Amino acid sequence: MTVEVFKIDPNELPKLKELLLQKPSTKLLPSTNPYEDFRIRFYDGLIVGYTSGKIVTNTSATTQLICEAIQKVVVRDREYSVIIGSDEAGKGEWLGPMTIAAVALTPEHIVILISRGVMDSKLLGPQRVLELVDVIKAHSLSLRVVTITPERFNKLFSEVKDEGKTLNDMLAWGHAKAIEGVFNDLSVKKLSGKVKVVIDEFDKLRTEERLRRVLDLKEVTLVQKSEAEEETAVAAASIVARAAWEIWVDKETKRLSVDLRNLTASDARTHPKAIYFAKESYLRSNSQNHRSGA
Repeated sequence: MTVEVFKIDPNELPKLKELLLQKPSTKLLPSTNPYEDFRIRFYDGLIVGYTSGKIVTNTSATTQLICEAIQKVVVRDREYSVIIGSDEAGKGEWLGPMTIAAVALTPEHIVILISRGVMDSKLLGPQRVLELVDVIKAHSLSLRVVTITPERFNKLFSEVKDEGKTLNDMLAWGHAKAIEGVFNDLSVKKLSGKVKVVIDEFDKLRTEERLRRVLDLKEVTLVQKSEAEEETAVAAASIVARAAWEIWVDKETKRLSVDLRNLTASDARTHPKAIYFAKESYLRSNSQNHRSGA
């Protein structure tokens, strides 16, 4: 049994349910709890739609059916020719780098990625993240990743503190650099049409100031909002950023011969190689004995 999870706009659930029930061999079953919007049997498999917009399948046949149905149901936003999303991973963790990714999608890409299970990386396990990053690479116009290693992070963080600045200044720089890289790729491809840039809000003024240095903001629509991962382009960026974080940790585990994933913050504080894998300012301020994460 292979369980797959998808996420769509909850407003699209009624249309999806209707379309599924038009298929031969589908049968509507009673819901088992108040969070279920529908429960449908298809041959020996189940499709469960939740009021949150999450959809779960448990066989290859139900997964294929949902992929096809989502591509017919999801509404394409035709207002913009290109939607660029930007997000980060590792921002609040003592272990590993801070990675910032930007991904450029067309409306057609967005529908495909939704049908393949792209959603906020915080809802996905590491293996699924690594699977989906390949899907995103295949169905996007461009993607860029900025990786700030712990060693570099420690140096930059000390410098920005001395200048009276904060972590948000580093974040704004990273987002602007990733988005600039994507824009350069789009310029090479000579794409036309309206462009929207969506960023998970953390500091509107600093972010806009940084972006003005690399983009003409009069030529794009800039959106900064909380829970921006609801936008597929931002969700895709969150997956790309987290995949880069996961890959970095695995590579450094081998290079340093240190089991980073099972190392506690307490152990890291006194580890002779900590400068290479830990954000030292986080270790100093974090007395909790928690493990890594993105």
